Amino acid sequence: MLLAKLGNVSLEKLLNNNKHKTMNNDKWNEICFYLSENIKNDISENAFEQNVIHALRVLGWTQYSGDFDIRPSFQIGASNRITPDFVIKSSDKSKLFVIEIKQPNIPLTYTFQQQLFSYMRQLKLEYGILIGQGIQIFYDGVLEKQEDPVLLETIRFEKNNEKGEKFVQLFSKEGFKADLLTEFTINGLKKINRKEEYLKLKNEILSDNYKNKLIELIKQDFLSEYDGELIDSVLTELTIEINSKNNPITISSLPRNTHSTPKEFKYSSTILPIELNPSTESDFKRKLLITKSAYITTFYADGSSQKKLWKANSFKETSGVIGNLRSRPEFRNGEWQKKGIIKVFVSITE
Repeated sequence: MLLAKLGNVSLEKLLNNNKHKTMNNDKWNEICFYLSENIKNDISENAFEQNVIHALRVLGWTQYSGDFDIRPSFQIGASNRITPDFVIKSSDKSKLFVIEIKQPNIPLTYTFQQQLFSYMRQLKLEYGILIGQGIQIFYDGVLEKQEDPVLLETIRFEKNNEKGEKFVQLFSKEGFKADLLTEFTINGLKKINRKEEYLKLKNEILSDNYKNKLIELIKQDFLSEYDGELIDSVLTELTIEINSKNNPITISSLPRNTHSTPKEFKYSSTILPIELNPSTESDFKRKLLITKSAYITTFYADGSSQKKLWKANSFKETSGVIGNLRSRPEFRNGEWQKKGIIKVFVSITE
């Protein structure tokens, strides 16, 4: 009897979850209609604002109920004011999150993101949403200390999108709960950090320092059969290469002093290689905290490169080097592939 009751409870819970999932999916599809399908290519930002109001209504937030303010003005300091597009509020009128909108025919650039970041910092809000060609969710709180707020998710306006369903679940009036947002944020940060750890290990294996370790391992392996001086002599005539994708360690028979052809790397399509000088993140970070500047060289598939000065005045001891670099719009997944970027080299010295 007890097992039957437990079975009924589990079935009822499953049915409720499926019902909520379907409802969230329907709401997301309606949001796609308002913010993507039912708009003209040259829609103005003011006209797009009305579509965003419709989308907020789908999420349960209404202006009639006082759930949000449109372009509220806030005094900052003695003479400055900020005017975000939307500020969403709780029933007790506390600020929950801020929304900045841009014309959907314009890419969401770093300048637009910085505008949102300013509102988040000035209003002391952990979450900010940028809406234009898609939706970007940013976090700025105690779980992750960075120079800028962290991009947790980018969502395209595509029907039946699981990311869209999750957005509805988290940012609807009914579902907006601190514990769910914290769980979502922690999972998002874990994914970011996992990618950073993956890249860090990969870069260490690809580094010249690790090649030297391999040479030493080869020498140790043959010392029981050959004279050490002979092994050194042979190794000086060989080049050891570790390729970055689908290529095992190979030993070329070309002498080192005539091996002038540069290595050809096959880079991952999902993780942008970022190389540091000094090579370890801890050494680089220690020097960056002193110099407060570095040089970022971006290499492109067409053979060109571009060097920029990184002014790291806001970089702190708690900041992460790789995470900071990956938070740049041009180095984010999906963007660097579009721009044809194949590698980034960051050096303390020019």
